[in-house]
Amino acid sequence: MAVKPHPTASKDVRSSLGLLEFRVLGPVEAIVAGQPVPLPAAKPRALLAVLLLSRNRVVSVDRLIDDLWGEEPPDTATKALQGYVSQLRKALGPDRVVTKPPGYSLRVEAGELDLDRFELLVREGRELHTAGDSKAAAQRLGEALELWRGTPFAEFLAEPFAREAGARLEDTRLAALEERIEADLALGRHARLLPELEELVAHEPLRERPRAQLMLALYRSGRQADALELYRRTRETLSEELGIEPSLELQELERRMLQHDQTLERARTPARPADDSAPIPLTRRPQVLVLAALALAAIAAVIAAVALTAGGSGKSTSGSGELRSFVDKLEGFLVQSQEGRQAVAAAVGGAFSCKLTPSVALARLDRVQRNRQSLLQQAAALSVPNTQEALRASDLLQQSVHASFSADGHYSDWLAARKRCGPPDKSRDLKAARAADRTATRTKRMFVAVFDPLASRFHQRTWTAGDF
Repeated sequence: MAVKPHPTASKDVRSSLGLLEFRVLGPVEAIVAGQPVPLPAAKPRALLAVLLLSRNRVVSVDRLIDDLWGEEPPDTATKALQGYVSQLRKALGPDRVVTKPPGYSLRVEAGELDLDRFELLVREGRELHTAGDSKAAAQRLGEALELWRGTPFAEFLAEPFAREAGARLEDTRLAALEERIEADLALGRHARLLPELEELVAHEPLRERPRAQLMLALYRSGRQADALELYRRTRETLSEELGIEPSLELQELERRMLQHDQTLERARTPARPADDSAPIPLTRRPQVLVLAALALAAIAAVIAAVALTAGGSGKSTSGSGELRSFVDKLEGFLVQSQEGRQAVAAAVGGAFSCKLTPSVALARLDRVQRNRQSLLQQAAALSVPNTQEALRASDLLQQSVHASFSADGHYSDWLAARKRCGPPDKSRDLKAARAADRTATRTKRMFVAVFDPLASRFHQRTWTAGDF
């Protein structure tokens, strides 16, 4: 596929250079006057690739030998390298590959390398998007992506340099693709993006930005349940594969969806700098503070959030619609907490029965604690109706999570001190953990006594202290 030079490249300069082009965004190629330069041997083409990556800079002979042959080069490597340089000079012109101690440099003019044109187009696209011209940004970023012809350096997988350099280039392509999708979302093209985003998430399961974009596209397409289910699967994937929670940005997006944040429906047309109602891109939003083990601080944040919600709107929030939404969201929190309780019981019980080693049980318990931190963050952001029963339920839920968190900590300490599996020793029993469990159970009973009557109004299930 012929690569069209970007308009910013001077036609006169390109003509004076004989229309020489270099391509690395796919199979490595050199094009002279529209015709590929014949470089059939793998090593000379690999040398061209290495020099193109360091264009206009001197690459030492030692570095070139390492890149082409690795840690055990043949004794003839230096002489072979000189031969490959000679082949490149014959194909590209004697003034292109320059000998400069301690090695060689490949001269590449502006606009000759597809990677340079790609980076220029991406930079311009980002600037246009920041300036509010999403339509032009999407077009420019699309032009950048059209320069790609395949996987970079796939033909050099046996060469030491190729894997790292190819992965680095692929990452820049994915970043540009995410930027173009961001511009398309701002233009209201969420429906047409769904197949592309689903495929991207399937191929890049650990990249969070495409998942956030797919969540937003699903939400704007009227598929809120699918968007929230995607978040749940994302959390499971990141926890199982990497042992981490979703980013604060992704957690913030889920919170806004649960609250039906109206700004998520905006940005269907290009934002303008003067338009104060345009939503801030997700990556630029203030991050939510991590409410980790300091659960009392989390409770204070909830109380503050409740006060703002109840008193700052200037109108009553006790309508049945908002109360139903509140009950539904607490129901979701309880389901998540129930899964955590089951995981704690399985981890501790597994260590007792020797189905798990203490270290494995501890790792599973740590995962539950991270999930409880996420639960605290969600609850801290919850909009609570201005009724006594709703406010009381919210406060007691926070106290219940805090008490459960404290009990988990005692179990974690016990597991960390264990060198072998089995029931607790008489001298080092779980008295503190069991006391914390009893405190948590009392608090949860108080919570369900308040919450169950609320849930019954909307035909929701009722709960017991042992359920979560």
